[in-house]
Amino acid sequence: MDTVVTLADRALYEADEHLWIARQIDALRSGRLDDLDRDNLVEYLTDMNIRDHRELESRFAVLLQHLLKVRMQPDLLSRSWLLTIVHQQQRIRRLLKAIPSLASHMEKLFEDAYSDAVGLAATETGIPAGEFPPQPPWTVQAALAFVPPELPPPAPKRRASR
Repeated sequence: MDTVVTLADRALYEADEHLWIARQIDALRSGRLDDLDRDNLVEYLTDMNIRDHRELESRFAVLLQHLLKVRMQPDLLSRSWLLTIVHQQQRIRRLLKAIPSLASHMEKLFEDAYSDAVGLAATETGIPAGEFPPQPPWTVQAALAFVPPELPPPAPKRRASR
């Protein structure tokens, strides 16, 4: 019978992840540990952990990309760059608040994200990657505390004449 349950759970895991999760939760809550799809549960939890690390690293890369653009091309500073910086700072803080254990990995993820950020910024700006600082010019704390400069309000849109 265990083999049938395992095969059924494996098929359910592949076909409908949310229903599979609901069944795993039900088995845990009711103490039916023999009904757990252990192999897939371990895989699922491992994937969740990796996903959270990737999300933090990706957000650091976008934040660093825009900080580099501000540093390397301050004359081209745009509202869009500033909004991206603020948005990424907010999302990173929210992610760290929701998953406090990620904080113990953030320095490494920040360092790992830097090379991606340089590549993205170089591609977008046309500045050769070798002209960017070889190491992040900010600490994690400084990048998260960066306060973008104020831009003047946008000029009012002119109506087209008819």
